[in-house]
Amino acid sequence: MKFNSREALRYLGARTNDKDAEILVDTVYLKLRNELQPQSIILHHKCQVDAEGITIDTGMRFTSRDLARHLHGCDEVLLLGATLGSKIDRAIRRLAISSVAEGAAAQAVSAILIESYCDEVQAGIDTPNLSQRPRFSPGYGDWQLVEQKLMFRALDCARKIGLTLTDGCMMAPTKSVTAIIGLSTETKCVWNKCMTCGNVNCPYREEN
Repeated sequence: MKFNSREALRYLGARTNDKDAEILVDTVYLKLRNELQPQSIILHHKCQVDAEGITIDTGMRFTSRDLARHLHGCDEVLLLGATLGSKIDRAIRRLAISSVAEGAAAQAVSAILIESYCDEVQAGIDTPNLSQRPRFSPGYGDWQLVEQKLMFRALDCARKIGLTLTDGCMMAPTKSVTAIIGLSTETKCVWNKCMTCGNVNCPYREEN
């Protein structure tokens, strides 16, 4: 999978043209890349969107006004589950023990790698005549993190890709994603997750 070092530097909070930080993230990436064990699952569903959320064709309902706005105009969705595997979690812990700087960089690098992997998974899905909206995950905007339990139930993550959920709705392995991807007949979609999130002070916020 592709590694975007510039995005990793942004996640790390590095200053522009910080050569030491550039060397750090590149070094950490080299230490992590052989630990990757990516797995994913995609399910395709019809859906109905209303002002308060969406209901997929199995009858399962996700409640979130922000999600509903994000999926406005969509009659179909993809449910995505993806993980980089448990080995990378262990590698991050080892790096953090040996070096605080490498531990921080490892968190940034792995965050970029899981996003890159999800991008590649999405790019490989054939959705003729339908455009894919950006991913939207539990915890974005007003979509409560507790609904992660519904996503795990719908995707059967534990059995299919070894991805589990704690009682506090934290994923294990940690470098994992679940998300809903809207499918729309609009060929030019300008939505992204930051547009529907109210946290304007988020350090990872993307400007539009």
